[in-house]
Amino acid sequence: MSVATTETYLTDTGFDLLALARRINEGGEITRDEARACFQLRGEAIYDLMYAANKVRRHFHGNKVTFCSILPTKFGRCSEDCKFCAQSSFHAAGIEPYPMMSGDEVEKATEFARDNGASAFGIVNSGRGPTAREWPQILEAIESMKKVSGICHCATLGTLSEDQARDLKAAGVRRINHNLETSERHYPNIVTTHKWSDRVRTLQIARAAGLETCSGGIFGMGETIEDRVDLAFSLRDINPHVVPVNFLHPIPGTPLEHIKPMRPLEILGTVATMRLILPKQDLKVAGGREKNLRDLQSWIFYAGATSGLIGNYLSTYGRANAEDMKMIEDLELTWDDDRVGGTDPDMAESQPVSHTRAPGSSLSLPVLS
Repeated sequence: MSVATTETYLTDTGFDLLALARRINEGGEITRDEARACFQLRGEAIYDLMYAANKVRRHFHGNKVTFCSILPTKFGRCSEDCKFCAQSSFHAAGIEPYPMMSGDEVEKATEFARDNGASAFGIVNSGRGPTAREWPQILEAIESMKKVSGICHCATLGTLSEDQARDLKAAGVRRINHNLETSERHYPNIVTTHKWSDRVRTLQIARAAGLETCSGGIFGMGETIEDRVDLAFSLRDINPHVVPVNFLHPIPGTPLEHIKPMRPLEILGTVATMRLILPKQDLKVAGGREKNLRDLQSWIFYAGATSGLIGNYLSTYGRANAEDMKMIEDLELTWDDDRVGGTDPDMAESQPVSHTRAPGSSLSLPVLS
């Protein structure tokens, strides 16, 4: 006579990771103490943590994943002193700045992104926020983006006023990205030219204007485990549709250039913990994926991620789009449009896009050439 057993994965702190996953799948939540313990797991325990996170990902999102692309339409000479960023005018990272791109350039890049694997596309401008002189050019860029159908139109523009947020919504932008970057406590160690609360305020303004929000952070900037917990729970309170999870890739010439990058398993454990804290969000592994994870890039989905950034980043190159698309095929995951979550029941859902990919496309996106 066989005896039925229940599979369990106990951490060193004594709580069962699979029981935690079941609780989350049934509508419960992870506690701060449990999240802190998960962030601290190392070694073989990471594999058990990923297994639990994958249970949560599959429950809420199935096998659906997606990719997005970004275009730095205005690059460099940034007035802010973010210690991780090569674009800051305070640092000597040796980048070549350029002013706003033309509308034609934005339209071509949007179309190329759509036809080569991206289901969402966003323009990104350096600077604290749009100036009055730049605003007509930004609206022109958005108008150019909107000429391309079948892709979600997004923007990363820094601090926004209420009028600007309403203008963006009226112009056809669906989603605004504005990352919290790190915890409120650690933020002054990373940025001094504006406050963490300024970033929260922009997200509130965007939400009030009817825009979807995309907000996450960067791990590996010298923060403590408690900072990671605080960031994750702040994001849970804000409840953005998309949460980008970035990992510092130190850039020469920036104040963080000598920080030792996080190791691959610690990164995957961080992704898994974020999934347990944010079960319904589209969890996007973005900056630092190629450089820091190396051969373990495909594990991000087993760790709970539902999307990634395809093509190049703002000041560093990514890998060829074809490699990412092949990775999805090999994992037998479903790649479609960008609707991988439905996180905010109080927010009106925008209509999904019908994603199309041009036959014979080369699956490469020259964000920076």
